[in-house]
Amino acid sequence: MPPQMPLLFPDAKTTDDISGSYRPLKPWLLSHLGKGRETYPAHPQTEQLESSILSWAADLGMSEDHIEIAAEATPGHLVGLFAPEAPWNVLLPLAKLQMILFWLNTVDLGSDQPVGHLVEPVRETLERGHSPSDGPDILRPLASLRDDIVAAEGAELIPGFTDLLLGFLHEYTARQAWENGEPLPSLDRYLRHRTRTAGIVLGMWVQRLQPGLIGPGERLPGPLLQLMKQGSLLVGLDNDLHSCHVAAESGERLSLVGVICQEYGIPVDVAFSGALTLNAVMRFENANTVASICADTSLSDAVRNHAQAIFHWVDSVYTWSLETPRYGLQSADSPGLVTRPCLNGSEWT
Repeated sequence: MPPQMPLLFPDAKTTDDISGSYRPLKPWLLSHLGKGRETYPAHPQTEQLESSILSWAADLGMSEDHIEIAAEATPGHLVGLFAPEAPWNVLLPLAKLQMILFWLNTVDLGSDQPVGHLVEPVRETLERGHSPSDGPDILRPLASLRDDIVAAEGAELIPGFTDLLLGFLHEYTARQAWENGEPLPSLDRYLRHRTRTAGIVLGMWVQRLQPGLIGPGERLPGPLLQLMKQGSLLVGLDNDLHSCHVAAESGERLSLVGVICQEYGIPVDVAFSGALTLNAVMRFENANTVASICADTSLSDAVRNHAQAIFHWVDSVYTWSLETPRYGLQSADSPGLVTRPCLNGSEWT
């Protein structure tokens, strides 16, 4: 066993008052977090998507808490940003999925509600196409989403989607243990956890319904799977940095900043710098990955286009984060949609 590094700050309060530390750092943090990003305009069907999601939630008989979160989270705006070229029969199931994930995060998977009671009903709902009559409320929207995916000729996406969602739920078992007093995870374990719980790979999986991408029934090349994981982690890290104060104020223990404090024995304000540096490195790696895919002439145009669609997610979700009431962040000026060209290898040498 290697010797432990001495604490740089032996008396540091390593996980206390993340929210209090965040507030004076916010302008500095957001200015660096936004460097080199593209911000995008709202989709022309945003209002129609938002209205459709609220009507859908009401028609399903979801609770007042669920409907209130649907209004606050603006899933239609989010989907319009990250899938601007998708047709309506892809945009709507994507919006439903984002709403299901918001509901799971805020209502259905609280620290006092065991995840285990959801796993088998979720599996049954997705495999059989209908929700048990006595099952949890979240199964009704999940069954509706499955119907939409199948109707859009995406039945072959269901097994992989089921595995991804069950993996998401499995990670919540660990999260609940950490929130209920278990020692926080190592940084490596937290990054693996965040890749799965950001939920982004689920959306990217369903986006395969969009024409021009690697569709249902086609094998996803390994580089695209890697890019999906990178994008999901990056969205999770962005979220940790710009909204950790919201989580801390609600009593959550688990955060990137807190894990870095524990890992390296440093105070909170220093941990913010470390988290920001990690984010920048991951963004560089993500851009490098998509550039390599686009420069690989052995890959099809569909694979190269799909890489660009995946890459588009990170800044799109960031744009939404600045604008949604969910996080209360002040929006930066939007310079307009910029279409990134497929980079060639010489631009990365």
